[in-house]
Amino acid sequence: MILIAGENVVDLIASDNGLLRPATGGGPANTAVALAKRGIPTALVGACGKDAFGDGVWRRHTLCGVDRSWLERSERPSTLALATVDGEGRARYDFWTTGTADFAWEGKRLPEIDAKRYDVLHFGSLAAYLSPSADVIEDWVNRARRALPISFDPNIRLAAMGDVADVRERTERLVGMSHLVRVSDEDIAALYPDRTVNSVAEQWLASGPRLVVVTLGEAGCVAVHRDYTLTVAAEEVEVVDTIGAGDAFTAGLLGWLTTAGWMGLDKLDAWSNREIVGKALSFATRQASAAVGHAGAP
Repeated sequence: MILIAGENVVDLIASDNGLLRPATGGGPANTAVALAKRGIPTALVGACGKDAFGDGVWRRHTLCGVDRSWLERSERPSTLALATVDGEGRARYDFWTTGTADFAWEGKRLPEIDAKRYDVLHFGSLAAYLSPSADVIEDWVNRARRALPISFDPNIRLAAMGDVADVRERTERLVGMSHLVRVSDEDIAALYPDRTVNSVAEQWLASGPRLVVVTLGEAGCVAVHRDYTLTVAAEEVEVVDTIGAGDAFTAGLLGWLTTAGWMGLDKLDAWSNREIVGKALSFATRQASAAVGHAGAP
């Protein structure tokens, strides 16, 4: 089973006529849903409100087969984001996170880390940056990394996360705790506006991860390992919007490595094999391409 820790977000998607269409999302939630839809046992560790939006979140995970054992219902309201899509399908987000259910992790029940039961712990996005959830998750990840592979997707949203210097410092600390990092070129540009993608990936790789994968939008992706750098082209597709594309890629990457038997602390040396990683990246790229071909999250 894949454990995913993080938030649900209800995206309010603006249309040309001024109406807002609500759609359930959130980076970790999208990743969990994309995995569960493929029949891969996946549990989301988090919370959701008991309001109407929260009912929709719970229904989404129920229908898609996400394990909800660690998804708690809260009296707090749901997290909202206004998603505005430009002419090229790129989404911009404004968030409402204060006092919402997704980040109130004080005293939260967490799964006992058991390598015989769980394959990998994936985390990231807003819940990894907004306290108190961020502090709880960081402590849990630091303990879990001794038993499970740790996967991290920063999913940088400075509008909600705060000062860029503080976000950069936390990101680098969390990267150092992780075995696998998936990050977008836009995330890197937000944190390091004067740096190249490869220079940041190499810096992060030196701090602890076995593999850093950078998604490059329509240019595909690049994986940086201490033994090689591997680039995979994206498939040509008509882009409707990019909402959830990175989450679909992450799900594809985690799902392929797990189902192919290459996920586990005793399997990480296999990631030095370009052929294995290349197959994982190609599958993940196809998943992302499928996601941008329709509106909303996967």
